[in-house]
Amino acid sequence: MLWNHALVRMMDVRHIMTVFNEKLPAYDLPASAFLFTARGSAKVSLDGHVSMVRRFHVLHGGKGTRLEIEAEDVFEFYLILYKASLGSPFRRELQLLVERENPFQQQYDFTPQYPIELLDKVKRMHHEWSRRNTLEKLHAKSLFYQFVYELLWQIQQQGFETDSPDLSEQAIRYMTENFQHNITIESLAQLLNYSPQYISRKFKEQTGNSPINFLIMLRMDKAQELLLTSDATLQEVAASVGYPDMFYFNRMFKKHVGVAPGQYKKRKLVGGKIQYSAKKSLTSSIVKRVAQRYIVDEDENHYQYKPEGDFTLYRGTKTSMTATLLLCFMLLLSACGTKGANATTAANAGSQSANVQPADAAQGGVAASQQGSTNQASSAPAETTKTVSTVFGDVTIPVNPKRIVAIDYLGSLVALGANPIGSSEWLMQNPYLKDKIDGVEIVGDSIEKVMEMEPDLIITLTSDQEKYELLSKIAPTVSVPFNKFKNVHEEINYFGELLGVQDKAAAWLTDYDARIAAAKAKVKQALPEDATVSVLEDQDKSIYVFGIISGRGGRAIYEALGLNPPAGLTEEIMKEKYYPISLEKLGDFAGDYVVLTSPKAMEAYKANPLWSQLDAIKNDRVFLWTEDQSWFQDPIAMLSQVEELANWLIEKSKS
Repeated sequence: MLWNHALVRMMDVRHIMTVFNEKLPAYDLPASAFLFTARGSAKVSLDGHVSMVRRFHVLHGGKGTRLEIEAEDVFEFYLILYKASLGSPFRRELQLLVERENPFQQQYDFTPQYPIELLDKVKRMHHEWSRRNTLEKLHAKSLFYQFVYELLWQIQQQGFETDSPDLSEQAIRYMTENFQHNITIESLAQLLNYSPQYISRKFKEQTGNSPINFLIMLRMDKAQELLLTSDATLQEVAASVGYPDMFYFNRMFKKHVGVAPGQYKKRKLVGGKIQYSAKKSLTSSIVKRVAQRYIVDEDENHYQYKPEGDFTLYRGTKTSMTATLLLCFMLLLSACGTKGANATTAANAGSQSANVQPADAAQGGVAASQQGSTNQASSAPAETTKTVSTVFGDVTIPVNPKRIVAIDYLGSLVALGANPIGSSEWLMQNPYLKDKIDGVEIVGDSIEKVMEMEPDLIITLTSDQEKYELLSKIAPTVSVPFNKFKNVHEEINYFGELLGVQDKAAAWLTDYDARIAAAKAKVKQALPEDATVSVLEDQDKSIYVFGIISGRGGRAIYEALGLNPPAGLTEEIMKEKYYPISLEKLGDFAGDYVVLTSPKAMEAYKANPLWSQLDAIKNDRVFLWTEDQSWFQDPIAMLSQVEELANWLIEKSKS
């Protein structure tokens, strides 16, 4: 989907041959790139992930990825550099999708089953690109699209999955190698092909530090090293770590290290102690071979730095070790106390205790040959866990979870009164939930934030195996695929059973059905029987029409209220989530009433020569709302949208 909506610009197509055992210099990709091997073999590394490749192998890396090649024999390959971005404006689904799984930044390699088709397109692409004329450039771009299609088709056929590179790892490596230059969050964003806001947020979530603060710490570390190992002047030290202004450097050094540079050098040389040393917090590596540790807390476990082996997501701090020892001591005391209490009870109870059997001593759960007791068979303790089936296999979850992190499906859980403790930022912007989510914290994509919240159940829709496994190490995790549910009833019943609140689910659906039925009856009574309603979205250069399985009001209008689509909205189109149309065809898809998602004001449509010809515009029968309102499809949003649209239709039918 993202490839289909992307604006692609070809940057270069290179044909490269190496000799036996040649090692090419490390190269940071200036744009996203495909590498297609034609013959020979080599060791190819993408950001430290090494692959032994031979002929007919495909690798992909995003902008900023470090490419290293060490040929074993004569090695021939093609490097295709391109830039891809979503045109503006674009739909919110695409924005969320590109943040979750950006195909232009993903890093992967695989051996295609049918390589000759790809090789032919790559060779022709390079030939056309080398001719440099505008028309040949266009032909090369068309061949690139054919190459991408063939590649994606083969990936899909082979069931191959791709991974997104670690954004913070790339940023850290770049800053570690270029700290002496002028680096801003904007320059990092341009380098890594993300927005400054997104890089700042992701870096902070993954490292606990902002990019700029990490850069300052890194520079302070390098400055300390120079002060202690050279006779460089303060001016020279400042300039070498990226501060041409010596006075500003002096101020920053004192702020972050605790003393002025000159005092630091004197104290360290005579064995004195200082308040803070950036060196201590930057002694290990998160980036292969070059980058340094960036978390200030010296007691941090730093599981993310371990190059291999199992790891835990729980911090092994000195404080937690003390707490663990204290807990063990308390348990020991408790066990001793219990033993004493049991001994006293046994003494008072005479010989009865001698006949106590394990719970499974008898088939019915009743201890055999117990004496002097009436009704010794107590009911079995209630089950505290249950097993549910998910796309990643069976998962054991609590029967009555109390601390749920709803990374996704927040609206469904709120409808059932589950009161999640955390969710994603975007879902918490849902205008239909704002008065119902007090106390819910934003977790974003931060594994560390989820871990800190100590949930007993995590609900997500991720299809990423690696991310799922990380979440599962924190708490039982249930992944529910996107578009699993056909309607609100399926969604509410599923989560009602999952959480063990089937009675609440049934009660909510009873109220939902009654309110939907009431709204539908009022609309049917108000509107003519042959009245048509269309659901559209205007993205400036693109117009989309929505059917019965869609958001933007599609489900509310056609499924819940049962209203008629316009003639142009055929049965086939109705089954699509959305369908693009040209402005010239707008009249075929515009009903008597129009539900329109757009950032524009109504005056813009009345002034447009094509839009202004629609009867709905002329008769002021357009329900205009923004994407922030129309995007959400959870049960609470669905009910609110149905009633909101029903009231509008009833009101407009009177005019």
